[in-house]
Amino acid sequence: MLPLEGVTVVSLEQAVAAPFATRQLADLGTRMIKVERPTGDLPPPNIASL
Repeated sequence: MLPLEGVTVVSLEQAVAAPFATRQLADLGTRMIKVERPTGDLPPPNIASL
């Protein structure tokens, strides 16, 4: 049995750190529900312009 088995998490994310944290929670046994925009995730920012 995993430590967080039986816990459900609703994920509303679009940054880099949030999906990483979601994956960590899933690896610990949570049931993940990801809510996305109807058009899908936003494209990553163009870091070349920074």
